[in-house]
Amino acid sequence: MTIEELSSAGFAVSAVAYERLCRFVEALLDENRRTNLTALRDPAVAWPLHVCDSLAFLPLLDSLAPARVVDVGTGGGVPGLPLACCRDAVQFTLIDATRKKVEAARRIADALALANVECVWGRAETLAGVPDHRAAYDALTARAVAALPELIACTAGLVRPGGRCLFAKSLAAVPRETDAAADAARRHSLVLADVRRYRLPAPHGERLILSYEKLTANPDPAREFG
Repeated sequence: MTIEELSSAGFAVSAVAYERLCRFVEALLDENRRTNLTALRDPAVAWPLHVCDSLAFLPLLDSLAPARVVDVGTGGGVPGLPLACCRDAVQFTLIDATRKKVEAARRIADALALANVECVWGRAETLAGVPDHRAAYDALTARAVAALPELIACTAGLVRPGGRCLFAKSLAAVPRETDAAADAARRHSLVLADVRRYRLPAPHGERLILSYEKLTANPDPAREFG
């Protein structure tokens, strides 16, 4: 996609960010030849489904002005790396439970010379019990990771009180998943604060980002994970 096509689709970025995003797509598809990071092989499909779908988080992040963002289940670095390409002042921590994916994401970040990215191997629910990560982040992003009740239980401990968990979901998953996740949200001190609806370039259609606010810290890690 050209920078003009991105803008007309509702995903305006600076010229510097666009150049980084171009290199991200190239690096992601190059890494994918060695490590199975994505089923997408065509740049024309990677742009809407990886880049645009990642940039949909930007309006919410900009409204929150976070200093630290954690991206859970990052895989090949989505949405964390495209977001980091666009927001130099924000520190992004990319987490995945599969070591080879974390190593691939780190190589991509290094190739893009992104100084605001850290890649961490581990499970979110385990890292949420580690002092360096527990309640350490202003915002959390997750895309195509798990059903919402499980996602909340695994990730809520990473976010500070007053922070936000931003979960990308399909239209078909909502409100079924939000209803199913109501009890998990309550137990993990989360409340649904906002729902952002956005449209990807044709033919990919509309999607949603659910924004949950973390109300209070949970002093009992066992409750946070369960």
